[in-house]
Amino acid sequence: MRAYAVRKVTHADFEARVRRIDPQFSRLGARDAGAIARPSKRPIISGIFGFLWAGMVIAVARNQAAIETSLLKGSLPQEYHVYIFGTLAALLAVSGVMVIMHLLRVVSRRGTARSNSAGILVGIAAAAMMSMVPAQTYEAGLGLLNENSRGLIETASNSVRGSGGLDIRGATFVSALGN
Repeated sequence: MRAYAVRKVTHADFEARVRRIDPQFSRLGARDAGAIARPSKRPIISGIFGFLWAGMVIAVARNQAAIETSLLKGSLPQEYHVYIFGTLAALLAVSGVMVIMHLLRVVSRRGTARSNSAGILVGIAAAAMMSMVPAQTYEAGLGLLNENSRGLIETASNSVRGSGGLDIRGATFVSALGN
């Protein structure tokens, strides 16, 4: 039988082995190393995201005829139009499911998940309310602006168009949605 040298393992040996195997545990300890990193609460950013998302979905849902007209004017072959509309239908269906999911998160959870989902739902509600405002109200609001404000808006629009070098007025899809 072979003789082995048996040495008593000290606490320093144990700590050295822990540092080799799990450096985070050796630095933070048992309580902090096992904690799951929580995402931060960002309800305002979530609200903006929800507003933009719902605005896009509402625009697609309301302007199907304009989208079809735009596709007919474009260079995409007719047989691919069904794929475009299928994708848009899937977008609407997934968006509905996601809204329900966020509603359930607000009702059933607490903390960060609830806060972020609540922000998304507030953004969706704001976009839905904005979509119900008649166009005459927007025109009346722009009519209330004085000459200085109109000039400022025109100057800003022209300077952005000039500095970016982009003229998006000729885009078929965007101009079709605006009609």
